[in-house]
Amino acid sequence: MSSPLHHRKIKQIVFDLGGSTFQCQVEIFNFVNNTEDGEKIYSMCPDGEDIEETDPNWTFTATFFADWRSTGISDFMMENDGENVAITVEHHPDVPAEHTIWDATVRLKAPGVGGQVKQTERQEVSWQVIGKPTYTRAA
Repeated sequence: MSSPLHHRKIKQIVFDLGGSTFQCQVEIFNFVNNTEDGEKIYSMCPDGEDIEETDPNWTFTATFFADWRSTGISDFMMENDGENVAITVEHHPDVPAEHTIWDATVRLKAPGVGGQVKQTERQEVSWQVIGKPTYTRAA
């Protein structure tokens, strides 16, 4: 039996970075699983096929609206450049049946600054995730 089509637009998230919430500055976000497949290994026994383990390799990418106020996300990223910072993304917090929580530690990397005249200033980031994000469902 197949499931009927189900889709949803992302309307809001909760985005906590190092204990401060910045969801209103987020335009795009992604947790990206870059983990390579393990190499197949074989032996001569009847069940002699296995796959070598690999280390998790995740990245968090996002596009933010720049905010250079002293409490803004741009200032936070500059002040914490190179630090390991806790991050929490609550995906679909407005839909109880689909509300999921992603927790991770990222190596913060300050974004570039600048842009085109009369254009909204945005900052794109790509942060290494330390280990693998933790995925849970909201209670």
